[in-house]
Amino acid sequence: MKQADFLSQKPSRWIAIVAIFAILVPTAGPAQSKHSAPEAVRAHVLNFGVGQWVRVREQSGVKLEGQITSIGPRVFQMQQRDAAALTDVYYADVVKIRCAPSERFGDTLSKDDWAGLAVSMAIVVAVYASCGVRHNC
Repeated sequence: MKQADFLSQKPSRWIAIVAIFAILVPTAGPAQSKHSAPEAVRAHVLNFGVGQWVRVREQSGVKLEGQITSIGPRVFQMQQRDAAALTDVYYADVVKIRCAPSERFGDTLSKDDWAGLAVSMAIVVAVYASCGVRHNC
């Protein structure tokens, strides 16, 4: 069996290897954070905006999931999925806040998510076009 010299392989194979590693590398998104400062929590809630579905964990251990309905200086309100009344959430009580899935799939993906999917698909198509059709890489 012949020993392969990795530096002399075809460029299409290197493109495929780099594409695979690029897809497998985890990315850190702003959708999840841990805060203790109320100002940081408020900034994060403002970044999400009214109408965004979020999951919140409070210092007391209570977990909430719902849609942000209003944002105030010390508290924001959210409508939980199965509750009739709005829930007040104090920024000082929040330990963790992150995006939550909404009712529809398309609402859970941001513009950055869609851009990432488009880039991933372009890489897959490029690898297939340069390597997969000829079956000789």
